[in-house]
Amino acid sequence: MDAHGTCVGQLRDELLPLGELAAAWKFPFDIFVVFRVLPESYGRKTSRRFDSRDHTLDLDISLSYEQYQRMSKHEQREALGSYLYDYLSESVAKYKKHADAETQKQLLDRVKEWMLEHGWLHGKIHQARELLAQDIDLYEKSAERCKCRWKKRNIRISA
Repeated sequence: MDAHGTCVGQLRDELLPLGELAAAWKFPFDIFVVFRVLPESYGRKTSRRFDSRDHTLDLDISLSYEQYQRMSKHEQREALGSYLYDYLSESVAKYKKHADAETQKQLLDRVKEWMLEHGWLHGKIHQARELLAQDIDLYEKSAERCKCRWKKRNIRISA
């Protein structure tokens, strides 16, 4: 855990391979991301700034300390991944004169692919929440599994 009771610093380090990979991709401007985990009382908001002289987009992402301190590392990863991807998509779309729609799509597809492969988007927690959100009686599902196992055992015994 970070000194502030969250795992955001460790998670930022997990994103370093994505940054190294992205450095080899052709894109008309550089993108820099900063994560800040701050108490909500600070009132700091997430922001973006494009510097046309340097061709850089700076994303300054503020995260709620109160929210992240209650999450497990896996929950933080998925929440941060979703927020980062959505904000990156929204931010890149604002600078169409610097990167056309096809170039933006290619970048975002590559980022999304990496994030999906590494559990940053639609990871295990997201999948579990989707299952729980479905209108399925979990007791019935569990009972069905037990019946299947029991039937298999019965078949083996009687064979």
